[in-house]
Amino acid sequence: MRKTTKLMASLALAAALGTSLAACSSSPEENTASACDSYAAFVGAVAEVKTSLSSSSTVGEIKAARDKVTTAYTELNTALDKVGSDRADTLAAAWKDLDSAISGMDEGLTVPEAKEALQGDLGKVESAQTGLDADLKC
Repeated sequence: MRKTTKLMASLALAAALGTSLAACSSSPEENTASACDSYAAFVGAVAEVKTSLSSSSTVGEIKAARDKVTTAYTELNTALDKVGSDRADTLAAAWKDLDSAISGMDEGLTVPEAKEALQGDLGKVESAQTGLDADLKC
């Protein structure tokens, strides 16, 4: 049991270090990876609590394991907020580009020409919507 606890603690610590190093990231991919690392740390910390619930454990050991879950949960929520923020920022930028493209459209364009001119910006909005929908599980 002690080996399992040590292993889980080591995994949680490694994930926490990875998360803290990734906290300086700014790209959506890095933030998503950080969220995944934080999730792995959270899962490891929860497993450690489960392992600590044995007849040979002390209340202090159980509380210490709980404290690790608290830390992992906080880090996970922070990482998930960044992922959500990335999605919202992507949608806002895509909408701004589409809005600007429509506002700046030449009045003399035919409908097929306008459709072609807006296709790329509209695709970006749809892609951002898909990403946001996946996060929100709409």
